[in-house]
Amino acid sequence: MKQTITAGIGLIFFPLVYLHYQLFGRQADLWLFGSWRGEKYSDNSKALYEYILHNKPEIRPVWVTHNREIYETLKKKQYPVVMNNSWAGIRCLLRAGFCCGPLSATTDVFGHKAWLGYGIKAFYLTHGMPSKHSGYDEPKMKQKKTLIQGKRPWWLKLYFRMFPQKNPDQLYTISTADFFVPFLESCTLTPRPHIFVTGTPRLDIFFSSEKDPYIAGIRKKFPTAKLIIYMPTFRDAYDGGKPFRPFEQFGFDQAKFTALLEKYDYVFLNKGHYWDGLLSSTEYSDRFIQVADNPMLDIYSVIKEVDILMTDYSSIYFDFLLLRKPVILTPFDYPTFIKDKRGYYFDYQSELPSIKANNWEEVCEILAQNKYFSLSEEETHRYHKYLDGHSAARLTAVIEATLHSQTKQPY
Repeated sequence: MKQTITAGIGLIFFPLVYLHYQLFGRQADLWLFGSWRGEKYSDNSKALYEYILHNKPEIRPVWVTHNREIYETLKKKQYPVVMNNSWAGIRCLLRAGFCCGPLSATTDVFGHKAWLGYGIKAFYLTHGMPSKHSGYDEPKMKQKKTLIQGKRPWWLKLYFRMFPQKNPDQLYTISTADFFVPFLESCTLTPRPHIFVTGTPRLDIFFSSEKDPYIAGIRKKFPTAKLIIYMPTFRDAYDGGKPFRPFEQFGFDQAKFTALLEKYDYVFLNKGHYWDGLLSSTEYSDRFIQVADNPMLDIYSVIKEVDILMTDYSSIYFDFLLLRKPVILTPFDYPTFIKDKRGYYFDYQSELPSIKANNWEEVCEILAQNKYFSLSEEETHRYHKYLDGHSAARLTAVIEATLHSQTKQPY
């Protein structure tokens, strides 16, 4: 419905926007950044934005948001930021030569004002590398994928004419390794020459010596403890279904788990997916800590400092491997997840080398006996071409080359 309304508004204003583009073009040095539909300051777009801000004075980066808290916070830091609905925001949307976001190359910045984006170059910076079916490979997108890949009807051609930045043929994206390129090509319909293996900017923080103050506080209280962070993927919550509640099933025993954390000196950080919120409403002990989401949370600053990751099907698995620390995979609902939710691009059970637990009883056994292990550098290279902290620099060079070769310049 929203897409139909957007297309209708675009049809009305398209002549004016098109005329503006023909008269003034777009400014290759003005870059727009946004995240999570304008509601968060995080992810690859945040990392790239801050890299540009501190290292590329010839580029004018601007953060675009719907969130007043983000706007006020960045203003206090004297970072360039605009509200999407402000006149300053609209001017930026009309003039910028480049935009990017982790969920959508344009939606994270433009919101419902896609009709202002004619002629802009859009990079989809990805929220994570694809392993489970996503984007156009989700079951609900099958018909749309067939439509785009086939002989496009006149109305779809018209839609992509008005909104070229939404045409997959005009999209650009990035990967951490060649391993993911075929999956990205399939789920985004991005042409292979438009997929660049640069690494992802948000992982550059893994190579920083900066300490996260949140984790520093926990370390001060538990100086000898190993820190575990639990980050399962979402299930049905995004589409209006029930949030995932892992501590209410799969054999979770509160007393036993709490005792295990105390006995073996662990601290358990419980971080639900953004769509799910908190995975539990209860903190079972001072060693069971809820990591609440907020618009300014940089989860990569947090996970950089922990010792062990627990996840099921989340792409955070591949990110964390760059730290060369142990991962415990927890596919508690694997049969139903694969059957009812999403498929996988490869054999989950045999391809991923980390240890797996099928229920909370097995998790406790792994933790008690220290059965977890780190991947070798060779295994890590399968998912990361670069083991360094320079992804933002590589990506910036790619974007600049793309803009200079294709962006219509203002006179």
